[in-house]
Order: sequence, then C-alpha cells, then structure tokens
Amino acid sequence: MIESNFNGTPIRANNFIWFNSVLKVNGLGSDPVTIRFDSSVIEFNAAGVDYTLNVPAAQITFDPNAALATTVFNSGTNTWETVTPPDLSGNTFLTGLAYQTPIDLPGGINPVTWSGNFSSDTPGLTIQWKWAAAVYTMFSTDNNALGVKPTDDNSGSIYLNSDHAGTPENFKSFVTGGARGGGGSNFTGSLSGTESVACP
Repeated sequence: MIESNFNGTPIRANNFIWFNSVLKVNGLGSDPVTIRFDSSVIEFNAAGVDYTLNVPAAQITFDPNAALATTVFNSGTNTWETVTPPDLSGNTFLTGLAYQTPIDLPGGINPVTWSGNFSSDTPGLTIQWKWAAAVYTMFSTDNNALGVKPTDDNSGSIYLNSDHAGTPENFKSFVTGGARGGGGSNFTGSLSGTESVACP
C-alpha cells in the first residue's frame, strides 16, 4: 500500500481524475516474465465522504522478443495488458483508472491510499511501484481510446516523446490542475513515494 496526498487545487464536479501507476522490476533474466497486479483499490475521504475505487487489474509481460512496448485494455477481463522489452529506460505503466467526480472535491485530500496484490510466474523478483493522479476536463470511458503511453522510454513505443509512462496521449490537451498535477505538461501528475515489493 502507498499513501500519498492531493495538492491544494479543488477538483470540479464532472472532471476526471486519471489515477495511474508505474513500476520497475529487478531480477529479470533472458526469458519472458509476466507480473500481475490484482485486487487494486484506491481509498480516500473528502468532505466527510469515504470513497473506495476499484481499479482494473494489470498484466505486464517483459518479453525480450518484443520490438516495442504496447498497452491495451482487455474489457472482457477488466485488465490492462502491457508487453514491453525488458531493457527500456525508466518506468513501465502498471494500471490506471479514470474516475469522474460526482461533486466538487476540495483540495488537499490526505491521505489517498492505493493498494493491491502482486504475483508472478517467476520467483526472485523485486518490484518498485508508485502512483500519480492528474485531472482532465474531458476524458473517455473507453480505456482503449486514451492512448496510454506504456513506457517512459522516448523511443520504446509508438509515442516518440518524453512523456511519462501512463500519459493518456489522446487527451493531453484537456489536462488541468488538481489531484497530484499542476496542468500544463504534467499529464500524469507527480509520482508518490516508492514501495518495494518482493514478489511471491
């Protein structure tokens, strides 16, 4: 579980909070490795109301035979599926949730916690993960329409830019301040602290 907070900017009703998370993995070898992240939940309290948000599962495959990193959303299993070469620089997208706010939310919400369970088909891995959140005035409820960047690497995917993993490339023009972002070119929001997990 990672506990963090939102900045002081209020979030208007009907805007979207794009919760997104990333990971790095130590212990990868020359064979493909698959990691899953399940039972993922975001929790916070705002203006006396408790919020519990269920986040889609994630399946990340580090495949030496992959030419580029890709991320798609499997709506049948409610799972973000990422395939990536293991030697790319920076972070890899883990999972994300677009949450449309039903009412105005105050700034400074604290704490905001994100938890979940990691598992893998390969023993001996160490996972370092963290999360962020940015606010958008317009978004899509179709996760495959977002154009989520799968990796930080500038040339590791079809998105040849320096945007962070988790950037919704097709909606960047609608980012605004709030959650853990200040708008502008901060499309994912600032990352939380890192939690290190020895994956069973």
